[in-house]
Amino acid sequence: MLIEIIDQWAFTCPARVAHHYRKHTLTYAELKTDSDALALWIHETLDAVNESDGRANLGTKAPIVIYGHKENEMLIAFLACVKAGHAYVPIDTSVPLERVRQILEASGATLLLSSQSVPEELKVAGLMIGESFSNFLAPYHGQTLNPAWRVSQEEVFYIIFTSGSTGTPKGVQITLNALESFLNWVNPTYSPEKMKEVFLNQAPFSFDLSVMDLYMSLSTGGTLWSIDKEEIANAQELFQSFACSGVTFWVSTPSFTDICLIDKSFNQELLPHLKHFLFCGEILPHDTALKLLERFPEALVENLYGPTEATVAVTTVTITPELLERYNPLPVGRVKDDAQILICDSEVLNEEFARSEQSKPPIKECVQTIEKEGPSTGIDEMCSLPCPPQSLPDGKRGEIVIAGPNVSVGYLNRPEQTQKSFFTWRDSSGKVWQAYRTGDAGVLEEGLLFFFGRLDFQVKLHGYRIELGDIEENLRRLPGVENAVVLPIERRGKVDHLHAFLTTSKTEEDAFQTSQRFREALHKTLPDYMLPRRFTFLEAMPMTPNGKVDRRALRGDGQ
Repeated sequence: MLIEIIDQWAFTCPARVAHHYRKHTLTYAELKTDSDALALWIHETLDAVNESDGRANLGTKAPIVIYGHKENEMLIAFLACVKAGHAYVPIDTSVPLERVRQILEASGATLLLSSQSVPEELKVAGLMIGESFSNFLAPYHGQTLNPAWRVSQEEVFYIIFTSGSTGTPKGVQITLNALESFLNWVNPTYSPEKMKEVFLNQAPFSFDLSVMDLYMSLSTGGTLWSIDKEEIANAQELFQSFACSGVTFWVSTPSFTDICLIDKSFNQELLPHLKHFLFCGEILPHDTALKLLERFPEALVENLYGPTEATVAVTTVTITPELLERYNPLPVGRVKDDAQILICDSEVLNEEFARSEQSKPPIKECVQTIEKEGPSTGIDEMCSLPCPPQSLPDGKRGEIVIAGPNVSVGYLNRPEQTQKSFFTWRDSSGKVWQAYRTGDAGVLEEGLLFFFGRLDFQVKLHGYRIELGDIEENLRRLPGVENAVVLPIERRGKVDHLHAFLTTSKTEEDAFQTSQRFREALHKTLPDYMLPRRFTFLEAMPMTPNGKVDRRALRGDGQ
């Protein structure tokens, strides 16, 4: 079990640094001692109270919100929650307070833990606040922790809230089984040496990319090297941190790496011990991969794909010079052994989902099968399709569907939304899978998955249906273009034209002439109706706190 593996490092290598954040370090011995103590406090504060008045375990399943940024206490709180039998909900301090309030309400949490003072706006009725919690752990040090309280294999381990189409955040529930399925794949795939690796943590803990660096590190006795938003905003400070880090595994979004690549000193000399670049969360541009192979000849560039709902990632591929020469855009890899990728016709899926809602299929039958073959937690909230979806032929673009033990059990307290995206699926051999329709566009070719962005990035202009990702990829292929984002500009409730935002490898003297040159080049591969009307050249793409391109900020510039 994952928690037992992490705790064991406290005995095997007690003084090894588990987490480094600025000048603060946390050893494995301290991580175990403090997480045990906090788990005891959680049990006494929440669960023991319920036991005393005859309502045993009333609070056991209530998730706990962990509010902070990159402090050591974040890791302590994560482990303490699951040791006490609670899923945790990480929320970064960069998240707007109104959105935090929405997450608090949606989570049903009765406790918020923070290493610092909590804003008054978050101190709402019915929510217990444990701020600066390290100050009250001393009485619990040395006491015995009951292993029976821990989150079990089928129970939810963490909940990460993502953007919802309705404008309100939705909580993706990931069980311990799903997390271990992910780790049992990535650790053998990339072979981190035990007690030797240093993993870069760029993403906030409220972004599921951080699950990769956090638990790959803790499960192998590694060191997690966290950089915060202030360091990221200061190039000199950031590169000094890199030089001191000894990072061997780089985990980030491509957009963050593109910013680093602007500086010519971002190379193997700066990070001489680097073994792997692990990219997920965005499309990896061809030019970015090419630069990394040139500047880091000793490191491997790995491209991964997976939504939050499928526990970080489900496919991977090593980007080689041969692959760069053969493919543009780049593939995102082959699926992990215990999962399946289907490419489905979205319209057929929509019809089947509509039929399943009307016919109320026999979910209980699926539950009984899954109980024999795998975890069934939350499966009663999913829908079982009357007709199993069929994967489209190789080379045919459609919606990516993921099936396997890594798939989430659904959205927290959102049964209607869960039934729109999750279902149970029986393959040709009779095996039953948990499945998730991603809303992503993709293609399978000879077992390799290619990702083409969101299906909801599809717009209709002058009667034509256009995939914005198609235009973006063609722009990225043009000489000098480093990154490209295309947005639809609306007038009077409908799309009026397309606006391209570009970063280039050199400063152009005349933006108008450059726009014309790019438009003429695009015209060789795209029809007239897909050509952007406007081009805007940027020094750098705006980024969200998660390290992705901030399309909302660009949209404000484009209107």
